[in-house]
Amino acid sequence: MIERAAWVGGVEGVSNTCALAGMPVVGTMPHAFVMCYPSPEDAWRSFDAHAPADVPRIMLCDTYCDEKAESLRAAECGAAAVRLDTPRSRRGNMRSIIEEVRWELDTHDYSAVRIFLSGGVTREDVLAYRDIVDAFGVGGAIANAPVIDFSMDIVEIQGKPLAKRGKRSGAKQVYELRDGTHGVLPLKSKKPKGARPIIGRFIDNGSVVKLPDMQEARQRVIGSL
Repeated sequence: MIERAAWVGGVEGVSNTCALAGMPVVGTMPHAFVMCYPSPEDAWRSFDAHAPADVPRIMLCDTYCDEKAESLRAAECGAAAVRLDTPRSRRGNMRSIIEEVRWELDTHDYSAVRIFLSGGVTREDVLAYRDIVDAFGVGGAIANAPVIDFSMDIVEIQGKPLAKRGKRSGAKQVYELRDGTHGVLPLKSKKPKGARPIIGRFIDNGSVVKLPDMQEARQRVIGSL
């Protein structure tokens, strides 16, 4: 229903493949796609080589490196547009970042490369940046109903710690400490004295390996309120 309301309200397309027939389904590559390749250049070139010809070549440009640097590298790989999706925790002055990217693209003769902004974009962001951004990807902010905003990020691939900017790489364990507080450590780290690990593996490749003690979990949650 949110997709239908957004479409009626004037958006150019929706990213939900379950949207009603007749709505243009659009989207761009995720960070997970870039992270599955040895380098962003490998990901961008693979996308260009295999995506249908009518799919815009919008390259995600903030996975590992500075937005300006990755945008220039993406332009060299034939990007029609660069997508900035930097988490708010790493943004700083977003307008300055966008202006810097635009300046460098123009200076290096890539003035035709457009800028696509996404990642927690709000109405206020659209108003603030519409003079320097060519298109926006808007998520939960477009709904008037309360939403639970969360993301699932890759932090390890085949045992190798790997994460995008703003995220801590590697598998982790959360410990309940003796004073009732919680701490997060790398999974391979030594357990703090008297601490209790509270993360367990319940599903492995689609198979249930352990059923959680829901009563115990419920008591922990109630006890922390």
